[in-house]
Parts: sequence; C-alpha cells; structure tokens
Amino acid sequence: MRRTISLIVLGVLLFLLPPLVAQGREMQIGVRVILASHQGKGVDASLQNIQRKLSNLFNYSSYRLLQEHSFLLAQDQTGQLPLTEKKELRVRLLQEQGGTVEIDVEILREGKGIFKTKAKLKKGGILLIGGPRHKEGVLILAISAQ
Repeated sequence: MRRTISLIVLGVLLFLLPPLVAQGREMQIGVRVILASHQGKGVDASLQNIQRKLSNLFNYSSYRLLQEHSFLLAQDQTGQLPLTEKKELRVRLLQEQGGTVEIDVEILREGKGIFKTKAKLKKGGILLIGGPRHKEGVLILAISAQ
C-alpha cells in the first residue's frame, strides 16, 4: 500500500515537473521605442536591421530611436517602461513554448489602459506596434524576444 502511494506521488510529481521547470525559465524581452514622423528623412543607424519592416508597415520619412530597454521576465512577470510623461508600456510574458513566446502588451495613459493586445512571436522575431501620437509623429514599439 505504501509503495503504491509512493508510486502515485512520484507519477504526479513527474507529470507536474515539466510545467514547473518551464515556469522558472526567463526570457529576454527587448523594447525599442521609435518616433516615426514626416519631419526630416532617414533612419537611425541603430534601426537599420528593421528599416525594411518599418517602411513596409508604416508610411513615414523619418524613424528615430527614442529609447531602448530590455526585461528579463519569467512566466507571468510584467516589465514596465515609461513611454512619455503620461504614457507607459507594460509587457507581460504569458508563456514560452517550443521557440514561440506569447506576450501581453498594454499601453496606459495616466494609469488607464488605451491599448491592449496579446501576441505570439518566434524567439528572435520582432513585433512592430504603431502606437500613440507623440510630438510631431507617432510612437512605434519594436518588441523582441530572445
């Protein structure tokens, strides 16, 4: 009887172990905040690797990197980044599985949500989100997972 109970407990632990290990894995989530506008022409040198994607998705003549930040997040952890004086970005890692990362992205203005989406991206991939108006243009968020 005791041996049967031990085997059942061991079986349950082995069944639960992979999700517990996966939950402890951390992912590097990178965020680049870009100002896109029609003021001037050109693309910052630090954005050359995504220049084609930017110009294919958005119709602006200038792309300037405002800030770059990265978060080391475990499952269900959230990283926060101020975008402007009144707006902030929250990125939450929902799960990582088989080379795909699922994230929850939210933009808040004065603490109230103005944009929210879930997205899946491959490790090494980039998610581009056209964000809120800012100064003479709009903010674009380039979010990546490593």
